[in-house]
Amino acid sequence: MKKLFIVLFVCTLFYTNKAKSQSSTYVVLTSISDTTDSYYQAVLALKNYRNAQVIQFNPSDVNAILPTLISAAPRYVAVVVKPIELYINFVRQFLMMSTNVDSDPFSDFSYGFITGATGQDALNFVNNIINAESQNIQNFPLNVGGCVASSLNFVYNYPGDYLTYLNPNNYSQIYMETNNSGTGTNFFLSNTNSMMNKKLLDIGHNGDPHMIWLFEGGNSTPTPPVWLYDSTKIENPAYARVGLSSYNISPLNFYPAVAFNGACHSGEPKKVMVEGDIAATFGDTQWQEKFYTMSDSFSFALSILKTGITGYFAPCGANNANDQSEEIYNAFLFHEPLGDIHKRSVDGVVMGFLGNRPNLKMYVDGAMSYGSDILSSGTFDPNDWSGAYSMLGGKANRVYFGDPLFNPYQNNYSDSLNITKAVIDSISSNYVNITVSFIKPDASIAYFPVWEKFHFGDTRIYIPIELPAWISDISTFSVIDSSGPYYLVIHSLEHFNGKTILHVEVDIPDDMYSAINYNITFGINVITTRNENIITEKQNISIFPNPSVTHTTINFSNPNNESFSLIIFNLIGQIVSKIDGIKNNSIRINTKDLKSGVYFFQLQNQYGIAGNGKFIRE
Repeated sequence: MKKLFIVLFVCTLFYTNKAKSQSSTYVVLTSISDTTDSYYQAVLALKNYRNAQVIQFNPSDVNAILPTLISAAPRYVAVVVKPIELYINFVRQFLMMSTNVDSDPFSDFSYGFITGATGQDALNFVNNIINAESQNIQNFPLNVGGCVASSLNFVYNYPGDYLTYLNPNNYSQIYMETNNSGTGTNFFLSNTNSMMNKKLLDIGHNGDPHMIWLFEGGNSTPTPPVWLYDSTKIENPAYARVGLSSYNISPLNFYPAVAFNGACHSGEPKKVMVEGDIAATFGDTQWQEKFYTMSDSFSFALSILKTGITGYFAPCGANNANDQSEEIYNAFLFHEPLGDIHKRSVDGVVMGFLGNRPNLKMYVDGAMSYGSDILSSGTFDPNDWSGAYSMLGGKANRVYFGDPLFNPYQNNYSDSLNITKAVIDSISSNYVNITVSFIKPDASIAYFPVWEKFHFGDTRIYIPIELPAWISDISTFSVIDSSGPYYLVIHSLEHFNGKTILHVEVDIPDDMYSAINYNITFGINVITTRNENIITEKQNISIFPNPSVTHTTINFSNPNNESFSLIIFNLIGQIVSKIDGIKNNSIRINTKDLKSGVYFFQLQNQYGIAGNGKFIRE
C-alpha cells in the first residue's frame, strides 16, 4: 500500500489576495448599457479596481449570456444590476446558469451582486469595499456584533459557539424583547454602539423584506389578525407591526462590517415574492403567488446597503436561518474571498439535490402556489425528502451582495474549526481509499452548524476533498467501513479552478448537539491521467540545511524543464504553504516564519506526485 501524505481538512481555493491585482478572469457582468446611467459608475469602479472585463447581459434572459461566459471562463463575477432586476426568479435563474459552464453540477465561478437604491448608493457600496481593502481590513481585530429577537432585552458579550476558538477581540449580541409594545426596538436603538466598528454582524432571525419581527404571535396569532393580501396596506403605517425596520437601520453606520442576515426575504431589495411565511405583515394571498414592489425606504436590504457595510449575505425569498450560520462558519473555516463562501452555499444546494444539478421553480404573478419550490433533477425527487421539499429552495435563495474577491477574514482562523478531515490512501494505480473523520465537541462547549435538514434531519458530515492531480474521474464509490450507522452517503465530483474536487456528505443519526467521534472509509476506483513510468520514477531530492532556522533549499532533477508545485504540510497535515510555477531544479524556502517542528513536503508535476520528503525547523 502506498499512502499519499495528503491529510485534507478542507478544500481551500488558493488565490492571491492583493487589493488591485486581478487578471481577465474577473468579469463585471452588468445590465447597465447606458454609460451615462448613474449605476454605471459602480461598473467603472470595479472595472478599474479589479482590472476587469465588462460584459453586458439581459437579466430577463439570463441563459443567453452562457456562451459568452463559457468563452470568458471567469473565476470571479461581480453582477451590477438595478434593484428592481434583482428578485427571486433572477437569483434562481442565475444560480442555475452558473452551474452550466461545464458538465458537472456545481457553480463554475464565484459571484456577488452589486446594487443600491440609487446609482450613488451602489457606487458608495463599492467604494466602501475598496476603502476597507486599502486599510487592510484582514488585519482588523475580530469584533463581532449583531441582533436577534428574544424573550428579554439584554446584550450578551460571549460567543457560545465555534467563534470562541477564534477568540474575538470584542463580541456583543443585542437580544431584543418580542412584544407588541416596541420595547425590543427601543432597546436596540439605545444600544446601537454594540453594532458599531464591527468586522461581522450576525442578524436575525424571523422577518420579512422590511424588518426583523418583534411582535407577538408571528403568522399564527398576531394582533390584529392576518388580513387578506392588499398591496395598499403593506406600507400603510396603520397596518404596521412591531419590529426592527428599515427606518431604524438606515441612519446607522456599520462600516466596515459584513452583515449576515437569516431573516426570510431580507435580501429582496425591491420586488418581493409574497409568500405565506410573511402573511402577518404582507397579507394572506390565499395560496396565490403575488409580487409587490417596495419603496426604497421600506426595503431592509436597500437600507442596510447604505449603512457602510462591505458585504451582505441574506435570502432573496424564504429561508432557514441555519444557512446563515453555515455561511459565517465557512467564512472562518475556509478564510477565502466571500464570493467563494457564497459558492460553497451553492455547493450545499447541489448536495441537497443528492449531487445533481439544481432545478428551481420560477414564480408567476397571480398563479396558484402549490407543491415544492424545487423540482426533480437526475436521481433527486423532492417528494422523497420532506426536508428538502420545504427548505432546500430557501438555501438556493441565499444572496451575497458584494465584491466576490473581497476577503476580510483571511487572517481569522483556528485549526479547532477543522472538525472534518480526510486521508487518502493510494492502494493501486487505479484504486484509492479515503477515510473521513468527524470529531465535534458537545454544543455546551461549542456549537457547530451541522444540522442535516434536507434529508433525515440529524447530523451532516460534509467535506470537499481535493484529489491528487493524477486522478481525473471516479468510476465506482462505496463504503467499506464505518464506526457507526449512517442514513445516507452522497458524493459528487467537481472540476473547478484546475482541481478535481470530490464532495462527500454523510448523514448520520447522531444528535447534532452531542459530542461526536465518527469515521468512515470509502473505496474508490479512479480514472487516472498519469504516466506510470514517470510517476513511479520518483525525483532524487536533497534538502539542505536540514534542520534549519531561517531557510532551507530543496534540490531535485528537472531535465525536461517541467513546471512543479511544492506543498508543505505540518505534522497534523495542514497545508502551511504552496508554491506554484517552479521551473528550475531548486527552490529556496523561507522557514523563519514557521513554528519549530517537523514539516513534510510534496513535489508535484502535471502527472501527479513526483517526490516527497520532510525537514525540521529548529
